[in-house]
Amino acid sequence: MLRNLAQLESLPPRSEKQSALVERARRLLPGGTTNSIVPPDGLEFLIERGEGAYLFDSDGRRFIDFFLGAGPLVLGHAHPRLVDTIIRQAALGTHHFGLTRSAVDLAERLVRYIPSAEMVRFTGSGSEATFHALRLARAVTGRQAIIKFDGAWHGHHDLASWSLEHSPTHCPEPYPVSAGIQQGVKEEITVLPFNDPAALRETFETKSRHFAAVICEPMQRTIPPRPGFLETLRDLCDRDGTVLIFDEIVTGFRLAPGGGQERYGVLPDLTTVGKAIAGGVPLAVLLGKRNLMVHMDPATDPTTYNFHCGTFNAYALGIGCAHTTLDILVEEGGIARLVELGEAMRSRMVRMLHDENCEATVCGDGPIFHAYFTAGPVHDHTAVRASDLALAEVVHRKMYEAGVYKSSTKGYLGLCHDESHVEQLIDAMAWAIRKARAD
Repeated sequence: MLRNLAQLESLPPRSEKQSALVERARRLLPGGTTNSIVPPDGLEFLIERGEGAYLFDSDGRRFIDFFLGAGPLVLGHAHPRLVDTIIRQAALGTHHFGLTRSAVDLAERLVRYIPSAEMVRFTGSGSEATFHALRLARAVTGRQAIIKFDGAWHGHHDLASWSLEHSPTHCPEPYPVSAGIQQGVKEEITVLPFNDPAALRETFETKSRHFAAVICEPMQRTIPPRPGFLETLRDLCDRDGTVLIFDEIVTGFRLAPGGGQERYGVLPDLTTVGKAIAGGVPLAVLLGKRNLMVHMDPATDPTTYNFHCGTFNAYALGIGCAHTTLDILVEEGGIARLVELGEAMRSRMVRMLHDENCEATVCGDGPIFHAYFTAGPVHDHTAVRASDLALAEVVHRKMYEAGVYKSSTKGYLGLCHDESHVEQLIDAMAWAIRKARAD
């Protein structure tokens, strides 16, 4: 039975002072936000601090956090060991723009953990990593065209901003999510449905030796691969000389020490990791097979040289925090704990939805989760768009009102969470569903 539903209620409304701050933000920041992901209208708040599994706004209201900074805060807010690392490294310098022993040590760890990794380059963000992965594939193959999957996110650069999860269904027609994308990019992008090996085979047969790369999230957002899909993708890329890129910005150091490629048993040619790697401090990585990565060496053949530069590549603060985070996640079994908690949480959510007579499909893997309001199955983003998105939006808003901070499309568990936090989430979701129906 669900607990405490009778006691659940909305948080008190934000104060007039905080509302004035929200309006001030709107005057200064486009949309009143720091990016294009916005909270429900009227429920915006200004974060004052984070502690463990909770956020506190400028009124002192407490929110239980399943957003976790959009994924990086895998240890939770202000983890003591990460705070100590930041203080210690800051005293030695936060950034040097040069090679450090700690960066070499981290590269060695990544090659040891990630099955397909032989060489490493550090970047400042996931968008940078996926951009350079695609450019490296083009440089080495001499081809221009790429394949991505409908609904996948690979950053905000021109090669990635097509057919995202809220875009209209236009497979295989790429759908731009932004004005201002460079003309001509569309002609080099093919969008295919995720988990559809037949569409893959047809495309590769029709355009043999045409594609420089396929970029793929091994688990796309919250949708795991169906058996055989990633294997088919690997086989087709091998036969065609196409570079297979796994975007593991989300799945890296979350599903297994070796990420999605270890979890699902299929190895790519190039991999991007980020988010969880440094526990909330910006850092991302491009890594992969030596025969590809060597083309980022300035001494390589200039006809295939892939120029890569960034002010904060391998900056000392990020490298230090990555070592601490990986100590906790990999060496001390943190990932195993996250996977265990995620499995229990999704099972608990399924039972609650059944008890509430709510038609829904719970997706995810490891510590990642989301419920789609449809009988399912949900194997691609056509199914996502066919779900009851209107109900999902109302439930999301109600959960916000109840003090649950979570994306409308995905939830994250961190090592800051335990079974009691899972119960709070389940209770709040059941309460939100009941309120949505009552309204």
